[in-house]
Amino acid sequence: MAASFRTALLTAGLLLLLPGMAAAQSAPTPEGKKLFMGKTCVACHGRDGSKAIQMYPHVAGLDAAYTLRQMDEIASGERLSGNDARGYPRTQGMKDIMHLVSAEERKAIADWLSTLPAPKPAAQPADAERVAKGKALYEANECVACHGADGKEPQAEMPALGGQKRDYIALQIKEIRDGIRKNGMSESMVPFAQKLNDEQADLVADYLAQVDRSQK
Repeated sequence: MAASFRTALLTAGLLLLLPGMAAAQSAPTPEGKKLFMGKTCVACHGRDGSKAIQMYPHVAGLDAAYTLRQMDEIASGERLSGNDARGYPRTQGMKDIMHLVSAEERKAIADWLSTLPAPKPAAQPADAERVAKGKALYEANECVACHGADGKEPQAEMPALGGQKRDYIALQIKEIRDGIRKNGMSESMVPFAQKLNDEQADLVADYLAQVDRSQK
C-alpha cells in the first residue's frame, strides 16, 4: 500500500514537471543570441554580453540603437581606439568580424542584447572615498545630462554607464578627451572630458562601475 502511494506521488510530480520541461525544450533560441554566439561576439564580451574580458565592455542591457551604431562605426573604421599591449588597435578584431555580419544580423544582435539585464557590478568596488569623489566629479561635469543619474537612464542613443567595467569607462573618457575616439556623439563629450585629468577620469570610473543597474 505504502509503495503504491509513493509511486502515485512520483507519477503526479512528473506530470506536473513535464509541461514546464517541454516548454523549456521547445522555446526557440532568439536569432540575436544565435548570431552573438556564432559570430564569436561571446569570445570578447562574454556569455550574454555580461562577462567581457580584458578591456572590452559589457554589452548586455544597452540601448539597441547605440549598440548598432557602434557595430556599424567600428566596421566602417569611423570608431577608432588606441592600441592594446600587442600594438594593435583594440577595435581591430571586431572590425574584422563585423565585415562578416550583415546589417540585418547586426540589428538582431543589438535588439537581443537590449532585452537582457545589465550585469551586476564588480564584487570588489573601489573604496568609499574614491566613489564619493567620482560621484561629485560626475555631477559637477554634467555627465548626468546625457548619461542620466548614476549612469542609469541615458538619452537616446547614449550608453548607460552604471555597472560598466571600471577600466573600460576610464579608457573611453581618456580616448575621447585625447581625440582618439571621435565617432558618433562622442565629440559632444570632448569639452567635458577635457576637464578631467587621468586621476579624475579614474575616479569617475570607480564611481560608475559600482552602480547596480541589474535590477530595474
